Parts: sequence; C-alpha cells; structure tokens
Amino acid sequence: MLADGPSFIAKSYNSYAINGYVFCTYDSEANSTTQNSGVSMKAFTNFRASAKDKNLVEDEATYYGIIRQILELDYHKFKQVVFFCDWVRIEDKRNGCVVDPNTNLVYVNLRRCQRNTNEDDEPFILASEAAQVFYCKDLSRDNWHVVLHAPKRLNHDVDVYEDPLVFEAMANSDGLASALMGDIDGVEV
Repeated sequence: MLADGPSFIAKSYNSYAINGYVFCTYDSEANSTTQNSGVSMKAFTNFRASAKDKNLVEDEATYYGIIRQILELDYHKFKQVVFFCDWVRIEDKRNGCVVDPNTNLVYVNLRRCQRNTNEDDEPFILASEAAQVFYCKDLSRDNWHVVLHAPKRLNHDVDVYEDPLVFEAMANSDGLASALMGDIDGVEV
C-alpha cells in the first residue's frame, strides 16, 4: 500500500496539537487575541561565509516561519501531519534574520518571508519537527519582530498546578516588557 503513495484526499485543519503546543494557521487567528501560527525548526544546512565564498560549511540552523496550512496526509498504513509555511530568509542577514550581539535576541523581518509557491522552496515540515514561537513587534524598526520561544503547555508530564503566568514573568525578566509586544498584521500577542 505504501508504494501506491498517499491518498489524494488530505484533511485540512485550522489548528493542531503536537509536541506540547497548539498550532494554528495564520488565517484562522485573524480575529483572535492569541498568536499560535509562529513556528520554528532546527535543521542542518550548508552555508557560505559570503556570496564570493566557494566553500560550503554544514551547520545547524533554526528556521522561523508562519503556518499557512495544516494538512494530514493519509498513506493508508499511517497518517502524517505536515505544516505548509512561509519561511523567513535566515540567510539574509540584512533584511531577513538578525541576532542582536548585545542581547542575543533574534529579530526577523516578516515582510520578507519567502512566499512558497513551488516545492523546490521546501515549504513543508513534519508537524513532529515543529516548535512554537511568538513574534513581538519591534517598535524601533518597521516590519521587524523579536522571536520568543513558547513554553510547552500540552504535556502530561507538566504539573496541573503549573502557574500560567510563568511565560509572562520570563518575558518581563528579560526586559521584553509590553513595549516590545505588538501585532503582526492585526494579530495581537
């Protein structure tokens, strides 16, 4: 059956719970006060030090994106959930992704996301590889956002009496008070 490939009918979801997070598609949070479409994943990739450099170096990189679709593929013997994402161009250190050397905060330009129109752009990731992030507007630069990694919430190992304000306290202790918190095209954090 696996050699026959997947079913040509895929299920689409607006939200999906996995890895201790609840992920949502960007469009589904249009009228929501929460942000759950931010996604990150780690992968090994080849880098060059500059455009003129001929030597490739393999290293682990963290990719940041926004979930556009959540699809469940049916391979008859098993099912696989994938996220279709628009990815920030992390290789573009001027207009895509920057790490502040003083604070180690990651800034991304969400206006420069790679709009994935063909499969060569690798828009899909396995849901099992995803971690959740929030994007908080940087008030000092248009279109730039600070990346905050979300705490896991859906884990049976997490104490049921866990304080729900832990993430807020973590953000405030890092000096990321509400001045940095903003919106992404109308989606409030």
